[in-house]
Amino acid sequence: MNKLIENSGQFQGDVSNSYIYIHQAKNCIIHIHRRRLRITDNMKLLIISFALVAFSMAMPTTINTTTTTSSLLELLTNSGFTELAESLIHHNMANIINASHPMTIFAPSNEAFRLLRENRWTKNMTHDMMVKVLGRLVVPHRKLLPTEVRNEMMVETASNEKLRLNIYPKVRTVNGIIVVMEPNVQSEKVIIYKVNRFPTSPAPGRDLFEMLNRRKDRFSTLSRAIEVASLKDTLKTGGPYTLFAPTNDAFKALPEAKLAKLMESPAELKSILLGHIVNGTYFLGGFMTSPDLRNLMGGFNQILANGTSIKVNGTRIHIREGMIAENGAIHSIDHVLLPTNSNTTTTV
Repeated sequence: MNKLIENSGQFQGDVSNSYIYIHQAKNCIIHIHRRRLRITDNMKLLIISFALVAFSMAMPTTINTTTTTSSLLELLTNSGFTELAESLIHHNMANIINASHPMTIFAPSNEAFRLLRENRWTKNMTHDMMVKVLGRLVVPHRKLLPTEVRNEMMVETASNEKLRLNIYPKVRTVNGIIVVMEPNVQSEKVIIYKVNRFPTSPAPGRDLFEMLNRRKDRFSTLSRAIEVASLKDTLKTGGPYTLFAPTNDAFKALPEAKLAKLMESPAELKSILLGHIVNGTYFLGGFMTSPDLRNLMGGFNQILANGTSIKVNGTRIHIREGMIAENGAIHSIDHVLLPTNSNTTTTV
């Protein structure tokens, strides 16, 4: 069984162990078969006996064995989510493996696990960190069918974090990650949706303004402008919103006198900043159809997605710098969007 990351988690005496031992015994039989060795009846009996003994050693005497206990691991494995099944075992996620209640699982592909291991920011995740990551994939006590999903729906996960579900014309997302809703994998109590990346989740208190404030290297001018324009509370408690966030360099690109005048004119500054905010959460998947999004100033922000880049009113969106907040999403842009007479905004 592959090690996903280094950790000290040990298996406990539960049914997940029996699954491991039988899996190992089955692999032993398959390996021998592939080598095309001649196997006697006694050898077959010995292998089967090993599996049965391992099973009995792994089973605690106080557990009432049912088909429900190992069905989740079997469902994941048989559906191709082998890395997720192994990771749940490896990190001793008994609360998920042995759960008898309904649940919804956003299951990363095996490729997503490979990318997680190879990414320099995530390859050395601790056991506790992985427990959090895995718990974030599971919505307990609820089998959420595709027909029940609503735009901006928030669901609680086994990690005590929330996931935001969004419905766009072409895709559906969970915290911005595209979800394959159809086809899905189901059992009586479990439904599994495939995702090709691991969803992230903002820490408690990480609202839109707080996320900007934590990136002063990129957004200190914008944060100051938001406070001058008295929009701080809007971005902390309102929403959900999508904020197109001009970087410090974007503000520097304005004529110096104009920027100074704006900082001394809260009403004018507020009208400009409201043109950077739209109602609703738009992750990248929401831009695929190049929509026109009405901003809080009443105008429209025109999105253009051409397969290689995404722009808002002609200015590039940095697709690798997006941030998720408790009350929306942030997209970094190269220019400040200024209002025009045509009910849209332009860039400077």
